[in-house]
Amino acid sequence: MSIKLQELSSDTTIVKHYIKDLSFENLCDIDKQDLKKDEVKISDNINVVFQAYNDDNFSVLFKYSCDCSLVENEKSVFVLELDYFGLFKKSNMSNYSNDNLAKAGCIILYPILKPIVEYIAQNGSPIKITLTEPDLNLIKA
Repeated sequence: MSIKLQELSSDTTIVKHYIKDLSFENLCDIDKQDLKKDEVKISDNINVVFQAYNDDNFSVLFKYSCDCSLVENEKSVFVLELDYFGLFKKSNMSNYSNDNLAKAGCIILYPILKPIVEYIAQNGSPIKITLTEPDLNLIKA
């Protein structure tokens, strides 16, 4: 993470945050309830929806999806989708691009979202997943 983004997120205040939508579906057969990492392929995706409200407030909807399938036959093991909303306060927002404000929101929301996803996967799926920090350069508002 660049120093500029770190500074931007450090003086951005979260006003409220919550799970907007959560969906988890375990599609695995009962005989496949103890899988190893090399038996599955995990594809995850992050999308961000940014909205400015006024000179001081903006929101970020952090959309995370994960699809896990068997390597041997590509049969789906589980599907997880989480939309996490954050409302932020930032003075002098006009000094920053929407992309950078969205990235700052993601920096703040990610540590909240990560344990939720990992808990659901650990307790509801046949395999434990660990999220890695997203590449913020790919995030566009």
